Amino acid sequence: IQQTNTMAAIVETRKRCAVAFLDEPSPAPPHLAKRGRVTPCAGSMAPAPPTSLMFDPLDALRHVFPQADPRGLEAYFAASGRDLHATVQAYHAHEARDALASRLAHVVDDDECCAGLLLEQMATAADVPDAKNRATWMLGVIRNAGAERAVREAATELARLREENAALREQAERGAMEGATLREENKALAQRAAAAERDGSVLKRGVMVQQRRYEETERAAAATKKKVAELEMANYALGLRLRDAEASRFPAAYRGPDVF
Repeated sequence: IQQTNTMAAIVETRKRCAVAFLDEPSPAPPHLAKRGRVTPCAGSMAPAPPTSLMFDPLDALRHVFPQADPRGLEAYFAASGRDLHATVQAYHAHEARDALASRLAHVVDDDECCAGLLLEQMATAADVPDAKNRATWMLGVIRNAGAERAVREAATELARLREENAALREQAERGAMEGATLREENKALAQRAAAAERDGSVLKRGVMVQQRRYEETERAAAATKKKVAELEMANYALGLRLRDAEASRFPAAYRGPDVF
């Protein structure tokens, strides 16, 4: 408010100086006042250059609010009917609302702090409609802050879910690649198993053939042994007959009995 009063005083002082300068008559020079008639020359009739007494209220506002957006100041100046004092008051109120909104956004989760700020605004209200407007505005700020926080939390959760989905997609792709590799390995193993089964069938047939040949050989060996035994018996019988025949051809006087 002090800055506003100072700026208004400066503006008023400059206006008064300008009016006094324009209204005060200029005294004639002594050498011209003594003469009755003076014919003015063309150079003396030329208008004097205007004195620069222009005052830019927007420039003054920019000096009062150096951190403000010039476009915002111009909009507030136009909305205030190009009244400098009203513009300063409106922009101060705007900054106070921004500061209060920032405080509310930081304590939106603390009901006690929000209630304290609400009571503080109610205490500074000019009347009941002003208090109602302040309360409505604060509730809207709290509602918007809660909604923005919910949006931020939802965005954070969405980003986390997207990361998890990306990780799951990578795992699925990796699993698909591993599955394809395992299928190829299983196919190769199946081919090896089929080849081994074929080799096993061939070996089994070979073993069966060898077994059959072995059995045939065993039977042939048994028959050969039997035939050899029969031949040995026949040979022994022939030997006895041969000995009997020789004994009958050359009889002996006395011979002991044959012992078997």
